[in-house]
Amino acid sequence: MKATITSTSCEHTSRIGAQLAAVVRPGDMIELRGELGSGKTTLVRSVIEGLGMDPSAVSSPTYVIANEYEQENKPVVVHVDAYRLSGSDELDSIGWERIVGGTSIVFVEWPERIEEAMPDDTAIIRIGQLGETSRRFDFDLPSSWNERPGMLALVTPAESRTSTTCPATGEPVDRDCPTWPFVSERARLTDLYQWMTGGYSISREIHEADLDQGE
Repeated sequence: MKATITSTSCEHTSRIGAQLAAVVRPGDMIELRGELGSGKTTLVRSVIEGLGMDPSAVSSPTYVIANEYEQENKPVVVHVDAYRLSGSDELDSIGWERIVGGTSIVFVEWPERIEEAMPDDTAIIRIGQLGETSRRFDFDLPSSWNERPGMLALVTPAESRTSTTCPATGEPVDRDCPTWPFVSERARLTDLYQWMTGGYSISREIHEADLDQGE
């Protein structure tokens, strides 16, 4: 699944992070590609907040290589920055085998420096800096993610959305609602908890026609 979303503000980027939080699952690995200052750590911070964890705890792991964020009843998130590594042979110091083979959600900045160690089924997010607060996000996501709840909200630009009904509460949701397709952040987190704990599942995967319609 490939999609491009343009963020016009810091608040918009935070919403993208929250929507990504609704999609990622334990065991996922996400490559974050972009120049220095493009906002890779900012996106991770938004995802942490979207998962209902403390975003103030998130800092760039440039000098420590890897940060781990853990909170009761939340998935473990590992944030790796390979910028200072000269190759994948230096990964043993951070317990790479445990990270790759575990159940954490893993974000990797500068994955090109450890290309040989990256699994084949990673998600890739390229971040381009368009202005002081505007960013372009190019998503290249594994096809196995298509059937996940939240994918439609993540890859559908606001201008392509339609008013809908909140899947958690049944209330009407305007296309411009910042938590679309949910009526509120509380409803989104309630729905996320159901999917995380296996409370329910969907009956079919997302198809290209769904994305074309923006529904």
